[in-house]
Amino acid sequence: MRLRLSDTVPRARGARRIAFLHEGRDPGAGAPSPVRAAVRAAARAASFRGKDRELAAEDGWVLCGLGKAPVTPARLRAALRRAGREVRRPGERGVVLCFDAAVPAEAFRSILPHAALFDYAFDRYKSKDREKKSAGSRGTATLVPPAGKRARDFVAAAREAEALAAAVAWARDVGNTPGNDLGPEDLSREAKTLAVSRGARFRALDRKEIEKERMGGLLGVNAGSARPPVFLVGEYAPKNARGTAVLVGKGITFDSGGISLKPAPSMGEMKYDMMGAATVFASLAAAAALGLPVRVVALAPVTENMPGGTATRPGDILRMRSGKTVEVDNTDAEGRLILADALSYAERFRPDVLIDYATLTGAVQIALGSECGGLLSPDDALAADLIAAGEATGERLWRLPVWDEYRENLKSEWADMRNTGGRAAGTINGGVFLKEFVPEGVPWAHLDVAAVAHFEKEQSGWPAGASGFGVGLTIEYLRRRFSGPAR
Repeated sequence: MRLRLSDTVPRARGARRIAFLHEGRDPGAGAPSPVRAAVRAAARAASFRGKDRELAAEDGWVLCGLGKAPVTPARLRAALRRAGREVRRPGERGVVLCFDAAVPAEAFRSILPHAALFDYAFDRYKSKDREKKSAGSRGTATLVPPAGKRARDFVAAAREAEALAAAVAWARDVGNTPGNDLGPEDLSREAKTLAVSRGARFRALDRKEIEKERMGGLLGVNAGSARPPVFLVGEYAPKNARGTAVLVGKGITFDSGGISLKPAPSMGEMKYDMMGAATVFASLAAAAALGLPVRVVALAPVTENMPGGTATRPGDILRMRSGKTVEVDNTDAEGRLILADALSYAERFRPDVLIDYATLTGAVQIALGSECGGLLSPDDALAADLIAAGEATGERLWRLPVWDEYRENLKSEWADMRNTGGRAAGTINGGVFLKEFVPEGVPWAHLDVAAVAHFEKEQSGWPAGASGFGVGLTIEYLRRRFSGPAR
C-alpha cells in the first residue's frame, strides 16, 4: 500500500479506522486530539482495556490492544496483522491507522514498512471468485502518528518504507511460488527483472561457466536434478560508494534432501529453501531504490536438490571451488555445499563485509524457536552491529559461537572435512563449515534463518508463508555502517 502521514484523521470514504491503544492508559488521552472523544467513547462502549491481543469493533472504529507500555516492534507488527485481518473485506478503499501517544517514535518508525505491507496477500493461484473475496488493493494507508509527534517528521521514513516494502513483497512472492513454477532459471529471470528495474547490473552463470569456476559443491548438489544450476550475480555500484558489502544467499528452489530423503510430512515446505537468495536480491533492490552509498553485490548459487540415478551419494567426495575436498556425509546438508563455493567466489569483489543468509538447519528452530534468526560470526563488531540493526527493525538475531574447537566435529578420514558433524550443535557445525571458505581477513557473518524465513501459520505478526525476514535488518545495517563517517 501507499503510505500517507497525517496529523488528523481524514474522512476517507470507505476507509476503516483503526486505533492502537495501550493497557492502563486513558484512550482519549492517547488518541490524536481531533478524534479523542470518538476513540474514548468507542473504547468505553466496548469495555476495551487495551490488553495485548485484545480486539474490538465499535462505532466505526477497530480498537487494537498493545498491552502495557513500552511496546516492542514485534508487538506492533503483530497488532498490525490482527487489525489487517479485521478489515480485510471486499470493497475497502483504504485504512486509517491511529497510534497511542505511548508508542515511541522509533517503534512507530520501525513498523512503517509493515504498514505498507498491510494488505499483502499471495493469491495468484486462487480462483477468480476467491480473488474477488480477498482484500483487493485498498490503495492507501493513512497513518496518524502518536500524539505529540508531527506527521511531517516521518514523511521521509514513509517513502523509504514503501521502497523497502516493495522489496520484501518481491521476496515473499518468489518464496511462496511453488517449485513447479520456480526452478533455477525461473528464479534467475525474476532476480534479473528486479535488479535491472533498480538500475543494478545482473549476470547469471550457466552450467558451463559454473564448471569453469570449478564449483564442485553447486554441481554436486545439482547432480540429481533435470534442471541445470545457475549462479546469480547482481551488483549495485553507486558513484559515492563508501565500501563494498557482498551478500550471499542460499538458493535451493526445492529440497527433497537428495538421496538422504526428507520425511514426507515436511517436504512441501521445501519450496522456501531459496529464501536466502530472495533476501539478498531484495536487499540489493532496496539499497538501490534508497540510493545507499555502498556497493552491494548479491550472489546466489541456485539449484534443486533431487534424488536419482545421477545424484550425489552419501560418502561421495566433492572438490570445492576453493580446492578443499568435502566428504558428503548427508546429502540433505546441501546448502553449505553451494554456499561454500559462493563464499570463495566473493573474494574477487574485495568485500569490506561478507554476510550469508540461508535456511540452513532445522536445528536452529530447536535452539531458538521462531522468534529470531541465528547469527554466527567470529567478528564481535559485525555481530553487534547486525544484532542492533535487527532490534531496530524487529528482526531479532541471537549469536551462537563458532569456536575453533567445533572444527573437530567435521573431521573426515578421507577428505579435508565432512559436511555434517552429527546431531549435537547442528547449527554451529553449519556455521563452522562455512567459515572454512570465507576469504581470509574479511569480516563475515552467517545468518541461519530457517526458523523465520517462512511460517506454517501467522507468527508474531509475520504472515503465513514467506516472511521476507532479513531484508529490513540488512538495509538498516548497511545504512548505519556505510552512511556514517568512513571507518
